[in-house]
Amino acid sequence: MSDVGLSQAEIDALLGGAVDSPPAAAAPGGTAFSGAQTEALAAFERESLGNLAGVINAMTGFEYNLDGVEAASVSSDELAALVGDDLIYRIPVTVGEECTHLLVLEPGFAKMVAAALTGGDPGGEDNSLSDLEISAVSEVVSTVNGTYMTNVASALKVATNAGAASLVDLAAAAGELSAAAGVMIGLKLSQNGDSPTVVRHILPADLVQRILTVIMPAPKPVATAAASPPPTAKAAGPAPGLGAPPASSGSIAPSDMSYAPAAFSQLGPAPMPDIEMRNLDLLLDVPLTITVELGKTTVPIRQILEYGQGSLIALDKLAGEPIDLLVNGKYFARGEVVVIDENFGVRLTSILSASERLSQLT
Repeated sequence: MSDVGLSQAEIDALLGGAVDSPPAAAAPGGTAFSGAQTEALAAFERESLGNLAGVINAMTGFEYNLDGVEAASVSSDELAALVGDDLIYRIPVTVGEECTHLLVLEPGFAKMVAAALTGGDPGGEDNSLSDLEISAVSEVVSTVNGTYMTNVASALKVATNAGAASLVDLAAAAGELSAAAGVMIGLKLSQNGDSPTVVRHILPADLVQRILTVIMPAPKPVATAAASPPPTAKAAGPAPGLGAPPASSGSIAPSDMSYAPAAFSQLGPAPMPDIEMRNLDLLLDVPLTITVELGKTTVPIRQILEYGQGSLIALDKLAGEPIDLLVNGKYFARGEVVVIDENFGVRLTSILSASERLSQLT
């Protein structure tokens, strides 16, 4: 298999330098994200796209491993120098709000993926793709994005949806980035005998800000109670029984008593006891039945008795409408039908929110 990709020095240059100190990414309005925010975003992408190599390997038969994830800022002006002749796929998504993100593949790597899916020849210096090969690579990109959206929905606790991936030119890709910039996530893949390749995930600044709002929420101000003043010394008076008035048995407090608001420690979620964690672990291996519902309809018994071989049954789903996925008979997600090798599969495009899932139990 021919070598594909860039040298290690070129990869380091494209990703912005050292791994230990990633460059700050630009936020909307030209304000730079802090190093902690950039590192948090890289960690989030490592979790959300951690199975990138596994998805590609399952579809192509390759044996790639994910060796590293780095984050760097990128503006529309810098995009041409960083991307060059790479293939840029634009993917419209909904993460609470509608937005887009980009997935960038090196031409040689894309040619190998297309050849593995279509049975073509990955060799030679010509890395141009035919319409069939472009469609094959788009299928891989859509599958990767479907897995990413599922992980994002779970991590951010928001409803997500994804449109079809489309190959765009550099000008269209630059239009997705504001003058402020976005963030480029570099995911380095390698397998034995081949030079490493970098799959780049480019997030526009508004989507980055939306993710950071969830994974790094602003700390809530803690109200501090005013310190209570020292108690005021009472003037000495006559001892009881020596002319002093008897003490009152009522609830009226002396007029010279000082007051201060009570201070209470903030309440937080109680840690789950070890016994409960162990009980939860017992459920992780419980098998659940996943059912894909293409559609349904209601007909009278008379019509069912008239059915025979070749009869047509109209369902309530329109052509192209997402299909429903049920877990143990409860609606869980929606997706679209794909073909994996010789089997049918489902690419998830949206996950039902927690409230939607709970509403099925009432």
